[in-house]
Amino acid sequence: MLLTACYLYTIDRYGYPPTLDDGLKAVDELRALGFRYIELEGVGAEHIRAMHGARERFKEALARREMQCVNFCPVLRPLVSQNPEEREAAYGIFRLGVETAAYLGARTVHIASFTPPVEFLGAQPYVGAIKFKEEYRIRVPEGFSWARQWDALAESVRRCADLAADAGLDLIIEPRVGEMISGTDSMLRLMDHVGRPNFKANFDCAHLQAQKELLPLSARKLEGRIAGLHVADNDGTDNRHLPPGLGTVDFEALFAELARQGYDGPVGIDLGSLDNLGQRYAECAEWLRALAKRQGFKLEG
Repeated sequence: MLLTACYLYTIDRYGYPPTLDDGLKAVDELRALGFRYIELEGVGAEHIRAMHGARERFKEALARREMQCVNFCPVLRPLVSQNPEEREAAYGIFRLGVETAAYLGARTVHIASFTPPVEFLGAQPYVGAIKFKEEYRIRVPEGFSWARQWDALAESVRRCADLAADAGLDLIIEPRVGEMISGTDSMLRLMDHVGRPNFKANFDCAHLQAQKELLPLSARKLEGRIAGLHVADNDGTDNRHLPPGLGTVDFEALFAELARQGYDGPVGIDLGSLDNLGQRYAECAEWLRALAKRQGFKLEG
């Protein structure tokens, strides 16, 4: 398993999306905190293009610091549009994300399932800065068809998985609160409909706990299909991403299950909206090293 710092660190420090220079500052900060493995993102078409244009700059920066990007996430909502022309245009931008991921030596390229196209009455998740402790109310528009939206999502993930496979990468999605894929079983259903062996799950502990899932069981359901792990605690009352011990996630049982499966991918620290963020990441890294020692699995980094 690879001890990894997730991109939520950069977002919390520098905004959504950060400038390229701020993204490189975050690389320096994470190296100073002891991290060798990190995630990077492109947030929207403009930022994805910018990251693609700066991919050599980021690769050189990582190499000088003996670091590696293990996961690159192009965040691009038109990928799940019901409009085929909008999706088709988005695939060209996604291809730049795949090229960026492959150039940086990542194992995975990571997309979102996004919220469905319903009317939010008030706060809307994942718009602008990431916020926790929000409540959501919606109105389903007249004529909305879940079947059409699901077909668009499945078709898009299938195309993205094929583009990722051409570059030798796995495509991953994480179930997130409020999105079209919000839990383990919807993830499994999408995998069945997509039918691509390189389409796998990013297992986000905080989001799944917020969905009242039983995490060791969720991991067992996804056995052989997990290619990423985001570590944050959660107490089941909202979608906060807290340090281990401040929520109710049974990490001992979860990691015992992952070790049983032989999981050897990234173990990403995914904490957000906290004071002394760098210190929290460093403390969580030490906590994970102690957990690895207790349970006898190898944690690199």
